[in-house]
Amino acid sequence: MEEDPAAASPTGPLAGLRILDLSRVLAGPYVGRLFADLGADVIKLEPPRGDEIREIAPKHDRGMSGFYTWLNAGKRNVCIDASKPEGRDLVLDVARHCDAVIENFRAGVAERLGIGWEAIHAANPRAVMVSVTGFGSDSSWRDRRAFAPIVHAATGVLEDQAHRYGEPVTQLAQAYADSVAGLHAAVALLAALRVAERTGVGERVEVAMFDAVLASYTETHFALLEPRGGDDTGPIYDAGPLGPMAVAGREPHVWMRLRQRWPELGDPAPADADVATKARRRRAAIEAWMAAAASCEALVERIEAAGLACAAVISLREAATGPLARERGILVEVDDRRGGVRPVVRSPYRFADSTCAVRGPAPRRGEHNAEVLGELLGLGAEQLRALAASGVLDAAPPDAR
Repeated sequence: MEEDPAAASPTGPLAGLRILDLSRVLAGPYVGRLFADLGADVIKLEPPRGDEIREIAPKHDRGMSGFYTWLNAGKRNVCIDASKPEGRDLVLDVARHCDAVIENFRAGVAERLGIGWEAIHAANPRAVMVSVTGFGSDSSWRDRRAFAPIVHAATGVLEDQAHRYGEPVTQLAQAYADSVAGLHAAVALLAALRVAERTGVGERVEVAMFDAVLASYTETHFALLEPRGGDDTGPIYDAGPLGPMAVAGREPHVWMRLRQRWPELGDPAPADADVATKARRRRAAIEAWMAAAASCEALVERIEAAGLACAAVISLREAATGPLARERGILVEVDDRRGGVRPVVRSPYRFADSTCAVRGPAPRRGEHNAEVLGELLGLGAEQLRALAASGVLDAAPPDAR
């Protein structure tokens, strides 16, 4: 695992774009991280109290958490108190030099701060804004707090998972609503930038997490059928000492293909047995056949020889650090800002000529105040010191977590 050699390349497909990232926690910052990997100059604006994502971590990792690093690698950071009039004006001044703004404030917060869409548009009519909301700024739920676990419940995803597997309702082990909303917001932002390029006028585009989940969850269509449709097309078999094995396809299809290619399986179910008995005995036969394989690799070859897709069930850590991940260059190392390095998963886009890369470490709070404000606004050292003295600018000391 090495630093990404493409990080310093100026040939990212979004090179030349400048994005002001006002967002915090996950969905919005994920949009900014994708744009940074694709070559855009992403300026993260962080309030003096810091992005909450810095603290969502085990105690030893707080401040520059792995979560924060993943979502903000490659960005520059300015720390401005937008609740102060001078801070609001400074944010709008920076926005005048940006092509787009990302925000995920609760409804009305950006407007109260004076940095909502109307203020941004007045300051820079060409800039576009992507807003990630929980339930839509024009809905009756506009004021409700929205985090991924809440959206999972409100969209029916948790109930659907429980119904499908006949288990009690439990929360998802990942922030699905955030990541899928972030991906949709990135697509929306690219589309809005295309319109602004063509017309010379920016517009605001909104992506609600509620909408994004229902649009992306593959089982939504089946849930609309009466009776509820959908079948388990990815059974997990117990291959004994070889561990669990996932095979794509409904179980009757898996049985048929394996029997055709490997007749020695036989059929342990009497011809007059009921469907449940046949299914249970055939599954047992498949699992015994799997467990008898010489190795996991040999078993995968035998299943694939039957025209079926399969994979051994492994841990997330094994997947991220295993042979295929190393071959694919999935992980790259970035400075952890604590005297070491930490791994970050690279974005999955592979271009023939352009580059997509993790372009640097995650920034400390306010690390680039002087660089960004000097470069964009021409502010000198005395002006920066005055802004810091008044509390408009803030920054974490270099040795802070």
